[in-house]
Amino acid sequence: MFEKKHQNSGTLDKDTINKWIIPFLSVGKRGFKSNFDLASIFLLILKRLKTGVQWRELPIESYFEKGEISWQNVYYYYFNKWSKDGSFQRVWLNLLSKKKRKLDMSCVQLDGTHTHCRQKGESIGYQARKKIRNHK
Repeated sequence: MFEKKHQNSGTLDKDTINKWIIPFLSVGKRGFKSNFDLASIFLLILKRLKTGVQWRELPIESYFEKGEISWQNVYYYYFNKWSKDGSFQRVWLNLLSKKKRKLDMSCVQLDGTHTHCRQKGESIGYQARKKIRNHK
């Protein structure tokens, strides 16, 4: 049911999330195992990050049939924990290492407007009496 409902919405499917993302997210070392589908929780977090909707306005009912999880659980027990313990960084680095050959770097547009440069032979760094000069 879930896959048919959200398959064409441009998001990742649960199989892809379970294969490439879930193994790199931290889980509790002791205590109970989560009864919730981590792929659905990850999709909820992506929905929040993509749309900017408030945590309390997450469409939980469309991801969990009975609405048995609250936005507080999604934020505090999953998003906040994964952010603090480096889980998202582990996922990102793993995906980059596995898929780096498929990246097309010919269309990367880097903006150097805030790149610090050396002027007059001195290295620019934080000094309370001087402001850093950016070169455009």
